[in-house]
Amino acid sequence: MSLTTRRTTHRLTIDAPADLIFTVLRDSSHWPYLDGLTVYSERVSGDDSDHELRTSVVANGSLNSSHCHRVFDAKEHRAEFRQLGMEPPLLSLGGGWAVHRTDGYSEVTLDHEFEVEEESGELPELVHRVIDEYSRRELEALRLSCERLALLLRQHSTMGPAGTNAKEA
Repeated sequence: MSLTTRRTTHRLTIDAPADLIFTVLRDSSHWPYLDGLTVYSERVSGDDSDHELRTSVVANGSLNSSHCHRVFDAKEHRAEFRQLGMEPPLLSLGGGWAVHRTDGYSEVTLDHEFEVEEESGELPELVHRVIDEYSRRELEALRLSCERLALLLRQHSTMGPAGTNAKEA
């Protein structure tokens, strides 16, 4: 059997601290409330640095469920993921996240790699389009959520007790 391997990379700059962005990525329990794409998310095993996750998301106009394994490197703000239980003709799907602080902003990179059976017709292009659409939507949702959270945290840090301005307290 011959395989076709494809890779994609998406990047976005976010006006939020890298630690905050990485925390949002790692803690999927709040995704249904923040990103507008996830309908359901549950960690089914493991801990904050290595776990399995079940999610249901809206992608390509339909509801899709998945089961993946995720490994995190908090110090380097990196994460790797691999979808579990893939079936032919889509043989594997995985990738990684990286968050880097640059010029007062954070650059987020989302990579995907997938393999399909070579004789699977238009499937490689279809999977590529779905990943491209979903990645763009996911990164934009991440940007909006993290920038709102960062703004709230900045505003909260300037407030003193009982909502008074910290400079006045």
